[in-house]
Amino acid sequence: MLLHKSVVQDSRVRREAATLAEEGHDVVVLELAPVEQERLDGFRRVSVLPPARLRRLPFHLHRAMLAWTFARGVVRERPDVIHAHDAAMLVPGLLGARITGARLVYDTHELATGVPYRETFWAWFVDRIERLGLPRTAAVITVSDGIAARLVQRYSLPVTPVVLRNVCDLQLTGTGALRERSGVPAGTPLILHQGAPALGRGCDVLVRAMAHVPDAHLVFLGDADPPIRRQLDALVAETGLNDRVHFVASVPLAELLAHTAEADVGVTLLQDTCENHRLALPNKLFEYLAAGVPVVASALPELSGIVHARGVGATVDQDDPVAVAAGIAHVIAARAADAGLL
Repeated sequence: MLLHKSVVQDSRVRREAATLAEEGHDVVVLELAPVEQERLDGFRRVSVLPPARLRRLPFHLHRAMLAWTFARGVVRERPDVIHAHDAAMLVPGLLGARITGARLVYDTHELATGVPYRETFWAWFVDRIERLGLPRTAAVITVSDGIAARLVQRYSLPVTPVVLRNVCDLQLTGTGALRERSGVPAGTPLILHQGAPALGRGCDVLVRAMAHVPDAHLVFLGDADPPIRRQLDALVAETGLNDRVHFVASVPLAELLAHTAEADVGVTLLQDTCENHRLALPNKLFEYLAAGVPVVASALPELSGIVHARGVGATVDQDDPVAVAAGIAHVIAARAADAGLL
């Protein structure tokens, strides 16, 4: 498996690698990150992080160097199958497969051409790589039916990609510490946004919504990039919500569901800023459900389909703080009335 970051906090890749290992395969994850623990969940880990001096190369030379370091790692392993995770790993995957004769599996965790990339050139480049690479794969995997259908349409694929949703297999064990770490007392409604706050995820809308849910507290569980955190801190101060909005650092995956289960409502507010968001099913949705927490989600096609088909919460206009607040209040009330929600 080829991964452009560490596997430790990537629950999807860990699930896939562990499942294959349990079935008797020798699985190794080549990671673009330092590796301290060489075995995890039954699979091996190998760092292909280049030396620091090479990471200071100009962008395009740096990308070429990364493709080569991954390909070199593939050659050392001599695999039967190369499993490339996301568009960034498709070029190394193609190169490694060409050198070793291994079969290539492409696992796209998003609609890569539908993400608002910083440069128009990068979106064009991803399209070219997928157009070149997908016909050369033995299989394509993705996360939702909508993305699978879009890949078929875009690239005229003869076979629909396998849909492997980000369903959570973490175990709910032990006692969480979310309320303790955030200072939210028992009995007070706790609204949870799980995962790093980021642009396009409705975090600012969620903060503004809290002004209309006066008795509840909001917790962001995850490490935000400093610029995003500064923006949210300023917004919290501006809205006078310092006492009811809290930021808690990410926790190990083994402890995640115990923390999640202490929430009353889990929120996922992907905004309709790109085609990828319209077709996405994020990890946090399934983690909330695995912990028995009902959800408030964006009224986007894939999210709405899951929430309404399973009766696990409410969908809202993700750009309207008042609508988000009403959705949160509705779910809290329905859960209190034992209306069939989780």
